[in-house]
Amino acid sequence: MLSTISRLLLAQGSYARQSLRFLYHGTPATVGKYATEQFTYIKSAIENNQIDWEDIKNNLLSIQGGINQKNVDAVLFKFMIYNKKYDAARSFGQHLKSLNNEVSLGSLNGLLSLYYELGKENNLSKEEKLDILNIYNYLHDKYKVLDFLTCEHLLHALCVINEWSKAIKLLDDINLSSKPSHSAYSIVIATLFRNNKKKMAMEFIQKSVNNKRGLQDIAYDAWIDYILRKYKQNDTKAKYLNEIGVHISNTCSTVSIVIAKRLLHEYNAIGWKANFTKIIKASGQCLSCKQNLDCLSLSKEEFEMLERNIKDKLIVGSDLFLKTSPEELNKFLEFVEKTGPYDIILDALNICYAVGKGSKTQRMAALNNVVGYFLKQDKKILILGRKHMLNWDKFVMQRILGRVKSFFTDNVSQDDPYFITAAILSGPNTDFVSKDLLRGHTFSLKDEYLRVIFKRWQWQHQWMVFQGYNKFNIQPPLTFTPCGQKNNETWHLPYKSQEEVETNQFNDGTPNLSTWLCVAPKLIQINKLI
Repeated sequence: MLSTISRLLLAQGSYARQSLRFLYHGTPATVGKYATEQFTYIKSAIENNQIDWEDIKNNLLSIQGGINQKNVDAVLFKFMIYNKKYDAARSFGQHLKSLNNEVSLGSLNGLLSLYYELGKENNLSKEEKLDILNIYNYLHDKYKVLDFLTCEHLLHALCVINEWSKAIKLLDDINLSSKPSHSAYSIVIATLFRNNKKKMAMEFIQKSVNNKRGLQDIAYDAWIDYILRKYKQNDTKAKYLNEIGVHISNTCSTVSIVIAKRLLHEYNAIGWKANFTKIIKASGQCLSCKQNLDCLSLSKEEFEMLERNIKDKLIVGSDLFLKTSPEELNKFLEFVEKTGPYDIILDALNICYAVGKGSKTQRMAALNNVVGYFLKQDKKILILGRKHMLNWDKFVMQRILGRVKSFFTDNVSQDDPYFITAAILSGPNTDFVSKDLLRGHTFSLKDEYLRVIFKRWQWQHQWMVFQGYNKFNIQPPLTFTPCGQKNNETWHLPYKSQEEVETNQFNDGTPNLSTWLCVAPKLIQINKLI
């Protein structure tokens, strides 16, 4: 159905394309065969200042389509807010209140969204502020427990009038059944900074991190504004701006180009030297300051924590038993304990498929090349594969397997946790070979600190293989950790460019090394020149 609407709307020009975007973000009820005609009428009525809302609604409902008596008010609100027709939306809100009828929950959400959009740019009137508080009291008296969407709309509206304590209560309500969104956390954090509640803001930053909700621009902006508002001396400003760098570093975050530009401007304004730069992948060298990024190796305590949690949570605590048997898992763990430790673990099937659509002969040749590469370095190798691979050319497979240790899981088993476990159980110096980016396994670790440790371990120990033009390439792990870090008083912070989008190029899991910020005290720059 959506594809049909797409063709209709695209044939009607830019406004139609805008309405199409609204449909994709709108309620399912707005999507129908005649949806285009209904939205065309709404646009015409609003642009011609036909502010007799009862006439507009009656005319709209006389047009066949998905907008009906039940959803018309909410759809009108959403359409006007989406298209930034705030004066019209304000007028419609006044109209609904003048009817003295019970306003639907969808319309109340629309009104709250309007107040949030208006409040972002200008102070709301006393009447509008009171209206938000009245809606808050009304909804809690009527429903006791609010749905996720209403909580979010209400939270946003409360934050623009600095009712941060009520917004925090709504965060608690959302946490009863789900996780607050990135936006909910960030706007609460921004509101706390705006009201000089730094200690509470930092507590909610940690909560957002724990819930895998990275900070949005509004939170970073309010954090920077707080620092500039509170502190007057450049050295003191630098001290507290550096706390933002610590947050980015500790969470392996990547900020937006907007925040990167803001940081660049503010650091330069206090006498530091800030530049956009690139990092050389082979060495980790910054092209601006010529320093190399550090390899943030795991401490003994960090590795032991990772080892303990990988065994207890990633393997036993995951859904692995849905794809394999406890007997197979125990057999594997006994095998590793008896035959290990290993220097290198090979994800055999992943390596074999690095040749793309190559034949089985080519796949076995790829595996043989990788085995030969590490045998030349006198490495103790474990091959992990699936049992169906044993049906490939037996002579070739026996020649490969005769030089290494091997373990083959059932064909229906999930093999990724096996090679992760084998690598970690073999010790802190063991590497593994796989193109799998292991995003799912990182995500399954509930503790943010553990996820960062796992990612650092992965960057330091993962080899990858690629089929190049007439050449099979083996790529070693990075010699540096590609996350924000401080090197000799100089910050290197990654950011995402506005143009950065998904491409068809292979993603090897390394952050974009062409979009970084280099920030150093000018004293460092002078010493470098000397």
